[in-house]
Amino acid sequence: MSEKDNIEKIDEQIDALLHSNDDDDKTTNVEEEIGDTKKIDSVKDIEEIEQTDQDDDTKQLPEVEEKEGVTSEELQDDEKKEENQDNQNDLEEKKKKKSKKKMIIIVLIISIVLLLIILLLLLLKRDDKVVEVEKDDVLSKSEQKEILTEYGDALKGVISVYYDKQKVLLEYDDAIKLVHSDNKVKCSEHDIYEDGMIYLNQCSIDGVKTKYSYGEKQEKKEEVKISEDAIKVYVSKSNQKATLKVPKNVDDYDVYAFEIDGAYSDLTLLNENSSPYVFYADNDYYFHMINYKTGRKVLDMLNYHSILPIQFGEEYDSNYIAVEMNNKWGIYNLNNNERVVPHQYDSMGPGLFMGISGPPSSVRCLEDGIIAVENHTGDYSSATYGVIDYRNGTSVIPMEYSRMLESGKYLWTIDAFGYGHIFDHYGKEFLADDYDDIYWMVDGKYILVQDGENTKLVSIKGKEIYDYGKLEIGSIHYGLTYNNGAIFQFDNKDAVEGDYTTQCLEVIYDPSQKSGEVKTSECGGIAKPILYLYPKKTTDVTISFDHPEYLETTYPKFENNWKVTAHKNGDLYDSKHQYYYGLYWDEKKVHSVDFSTGFYVEKDNAISFLEEKLDKIGFNRKEANEFIMYWLPILEKNGKNLVYFELTEERESYQKIHISPKPDSLLRVVIHVKKVDKKTSIKEEKLSTFKRNGFVAVEWGGTTY
Repeated sequence: MSEKDNIEKIDEQIDALLHSNDDDDKTTNVEEEIGDTKKIDSVKDIEEIEQTDQDDDTKQLPEVEEKEGVTSEELQDDEKKEENQDNQNDLEEKKKKKSKKKMIIIVLIISIVLLLIILLLLLLKRDDKVVEVEKDDVLSKSEQKEILTEYGDALKGVISVYYDKQKVLLEYDDAIKLVHSDNKVKCSEHDIYEDGMIYLNQCSIDGVKTKYSYGEKQEKKEEVKISEDAIKVYVSKSNQKATLKVPKNVDDYDVYAFEIDGAYSDLTLLNENSSPYVFYADNDYYFHMINYKTGRKVLDMLNYHSILPIQFGEEYDSNYIAVEMNNKWGIYNLNNNERVVPHQYDSMGPGLFMGISGPPSSVRCLEDGIIAVENHTGDYSSATYGVIDYRNGTSVIPMEYSRMLESGKYLWTIDAFGYGHIFDHYGKEFLADDYDDIYWMVDGKYILVQDGENTKLVSIKGKEIYDYGKLEIGSIHYGLTYNNGAIFQFDNKDAVEGDYTTQCLEVIYDPSQKSGEVKTSECGGIAKPILYLYPKKTTDVTISFDHPEYLETTYPKFENNWKVTAHKNGDLYDSKHQYYYGLYWDEKKVHSVDFSTGFYVEKDNAISFLEEKLDKIGFNRKEANEFIMYWLPILEKNGKNLVYFELTEERESYQKIHISPKPDSLLRVVIHVKKVDKKTSIKEEKLSTFKRNGFVAVEWGGTTY
């Protein structure tokens, strides 16, 4: 091989080597890119990569030499230097880029933190002014309206509940104290109306004004001027005690004024220190109640006929009221105006002698919550009686008795078969099945019974007091206290057989002698005179007669005179605080009439006749009721009657009554009744009408022919 050929061959090997290095550079660049992707984190990592690259280059060169079999040390050294320099430059460039990125990130983080701090400081510096500005947005408009509506509803509810219980409209400042709300509501404009509606305007919620209002504005009624005749009630500011009298220091009292349409009488306060009620009688002596604080009639939503308070002793029950509708009595709860006893009774309250009658100005209790009731079907002879608990309408003594009389703490009754029974006020029966009959009871301790063939006087426990032996007696007229003992009057057998005007039989017991007596007396005379007293205020009254010798049976016992304490509603109390609704006596017949004037009355129209004539004369409901219940059976039993009414002036001419202090108005009536066999013509009597003024006294009685 020539020298030229050798040179050319060497040149080819060099070229091949050069091409091989180019390929190695490409590989190195790829690895560097991969390394950069892996994010070189330290100088150590860089040194390891550099060492790896150097080792790879070193390994490749021998391979070339071995492969080519050619040695070129100089060329290799230059290439190494050049390659190392390139690698070093790349690494430096990468470090610079990495450092720059880190610096940018740090600056961004610091900037963000500083910006947040600045914003926080700005928010804190806004203080109360910012809150005040944004407060309008705390509650939405719908929330404001809802809060005010809830507040108004609660306020109206409080006012309504208070009125139902106290019958008084709360003042606004007092009402808002009873309302609880999560929000502070204030209204500068507010009204409470008589119908219980309220109006709120110019309100704020938690200090923020709202444009919303509650309720509707009502036009205020023009102030009504109170006339000089207006009734005034004075209520003490210190103890709330009320009075109808003008007090000395009026400034120490709240004054309530109201007016009553038409004439009235018997104006009375109901419980002077607990209830805001007064009651009064109208011209027809029907009673009404008014809440003197509001001036409104009690239960004015009812179309009632009469209304009576319920009385136990000298106190009135301020929770319940007796109401007459369609001629039937029921009971209402005053606190909620709800009916607790249906309208099903003709009268309520205990009567004396002939049974039960409606009292003039109150329904009297047997016990607190316990009253007697009566029903009839137009004929008083068919009346039935019972006892109820008026607080719930439950029966205490069933409506099975044709007669009922209160005596002491007990009730004497007659059943449908004509037999007597004794109960206490709560329905417990005494002496049941011990005797053949119980005729009557006096003062709760003297009881006249039939024991086999004998008539006996016994105690409530059945102890025998006196044995009268065998007596022929008919229907009983009455039983009364007599000389601290008892007297009972009966028809005799002849009267039972039809002659009502014969001598009556009287059964008497004298406890001072522990002796009994049976005698006859005239059934005529002035029967059952009774005196009612109605002073304008509670008054001690003394009563006497020109001819006390005419008096026979009296109750309470008459000893020269009667002395009682009379109340405005007609209640009477003796010195022992024993209650009476009237003073009773009978007297000898010393005066007769010739029936030249009067009325012809038959059995069938006796009720309507008595009701019409007594109303004309001027009786009130109580007086008429008692009168009819005594004299109706006599008129009906006679069948055909002549009737004459003896009035005050004629009555005074032969038995003058003395009442001290002297009444402003006095009415005395005696009915004269004559049985006839056929219809009789008679000149009609002209009756005058009694006018009630001031202190009123009324007496009635009668006699038969």
